[in-house]
Amino acid sequence: MTSPECKTAVYSTVDNVDIALDFTLPSAAGPNHRVPILLWFHGGGLLQGTRKGIWPHLRNAPEKHGLCLVSADYRLAPQTRLPGIMADLVSIMAYLRSPAFSSITGDSVDQSKIIVSGGSAGGWLALLIGSGVGFRACGLQPPEKPLAIAPIYPITDLLNPFWITKQHPVSYYPRIIDRSELEPYLDPHAEVTSFSTLDSPRAKFYHYMDLLLESTGIDPKEFGIAPAIASEEYTIPPMYIVHGSIDDKVPIQQSIDVVNACESRGLPVTFDNIDGADHLFDMDEKYTMDNMYSFIDSVIKG
Repeated sequence: MTSPECKTAVYSTVDNVDIALDFTLPSAAGPNHRVPILLWFHGGGLLQGTRKGIWPHLRNAPEKHGLCLVSADYRLAPQTRLPGIMADLVSIMAYLRSPAFSSITGDSVDQSKIIVSGGSAGGWLALLIGSGVGFRACGLQPPEKPLAIAPIYPITDLLNPFWITKQHPVSYYPRIIDRSELEPYLDPHAEVTSFSTLDSPRAKFYHYMDLLLESTGIDPKEFGIAPAIASEEYTIPPMYIVHGSIDDKVPIQQSIDVVNACESRGLPVTFDNIDGADHLFDMDEKYTMDNMYSFIDSVIKG
């Protein structure tokens, strides 16, 4: 399937840092046919990654599913700690609802219909936006909730044993990564960045998620999705969540805990457990993610 033209825009953070996003409109979009927005965040543990790393089903989404696909960068840790990344989430949501974004798309988007998705750490960002968890701990007002969220194999809790128990080596990498290999990226005073190519040495950075909150004084429990939902302090819009059964980078239990918390409160959640699928399974074009897009379509149509 031929993809329509991808264009680049810039949104500004609360501290006036300009960050790029890419957007792609379906060919049928226009002022008389405004289309919903699918905002997608890349993964990489909030330490690495790029808006350019989108998979086939996402590239096909504008024409196949009639969505404006937005793939947005955000600042990366440890040069920007998690509170700064959370501020970027507030900024990107405000920008997508702004006259500026409407104008740059030719008044072709329905700004009342935003669905937020993302893979791995990007799925966590979708959950944070959808639930409002973590923002007040960072001194921020949560953004207005999107119409729905669709996290893909998301991280959901920094206190999961997977993150706090040292693994040497990890199951998915054949050797121990020496700290010296990443020294330039570990310096919190190095140049702030919101873009890391998929073949950069920084792509080995996933093992350092303890850097997200270092020096902030904020307890990691403030960002746990399932406990927050179970506490009844937070709620979510309609949600579709999908995870592979043999994921060895983000355990499927991370998603199951969120699903159980939602179901215990009667919150709207659909869960897909993809048997035999590992992390990043949707990179493969055979995964068309039809269930996710059917969910999105049903929410849009109400």
